[in-house]
Amino acid sequence: MPTIKLNQPPITATRLRDDLATLGVEPGMTLTVHSSLSAIGWVVGGAPTVVQALLTTIGEDGTLAMPAATPHCTDPATWSEPQIPTPWLDTVRDSLPIFDPRTTPTEMGVIPETFRTWPGTLRSSHPIESVCAHGPLAAEITRDHPLAFSEGPGAPFDKLHDLKSWILLLGTGFNRCTALHFAESLVDKRRTMTVRFPAWDKGQRVWFEVPNVADDNDQLFPSIGKRFVATGSAKQGTIGEASSTLFPMHDLVSFATEVFEATL
Repeated sequence: MPTIKLNQPPITATRLRDDLATLGVEPGMTLTVHSSLSAIGWVVGGAPTVVQALLTTIGEDGTLAMPAATPHCTDPATWSEPQIPTPWLDTVRDSLPIFDPRTTPTEMGVIPETFRTWPGTLRSSHPIESVCAHGPLAAEITRDHPLAFSEGPGAPFDKLHDLKSWILLLGTGFNRCTALHFAESLVDKRRTMTVRFPAWDKGQRVWFEVPNVADDNDQLFPSIGKRFVATGSAKQGTIGEASSTLFPMHDLVSFATEVFEATL
């Protein structure tokens, strides 16, 4: 939880709902959220209050989605935090738990982790790039998740794009916006990398190596986001104390795809 600051009031559920509505979040929306609890301020009730406010604002006809990535399920030789000492690698690799959509926590933050365990939330099956969803469209979003290019065609973010999802950056920047990975996956000169992870295959523990869109590492995503906001296609405001941005996923993907095609 953030530190209490006497010059800032506590953030209540009512305040969150009011701020979400003011920014443009509406009942019936399909909404994909990237979030930072610390950016919001001191929330009465913490992350569960934020999740409940999001669900209440979009209502029973709305669908809420959040990435639930698990980079700790990849080959430990590729980890940067923590860096595994070389003498440990074989032991850690051989003992690494295999992803379980029911129990493996996400490393995306306390709000997505709270949402993962929320009653009624469904989760896709990808070992490192799963997506959670809650609402009428949750089963459709999470049903299939290809191992290769896990943020590309056929994956949950492709479905969210087709379902005209809106995206809310709640205290985060475009460097955290997975829709930009989806946009890059659509262009011929996409940047790629190989990811390695263990999974079950016919009852056997097997290490898979598959291609994926490479990490951006703040090279293009922040500047694309800044240019996109300048087009007027996004709404910006404050939720709690968090600077936030709301926009249609389709608009960002169309804009970003053109930038990637011209840049890469």
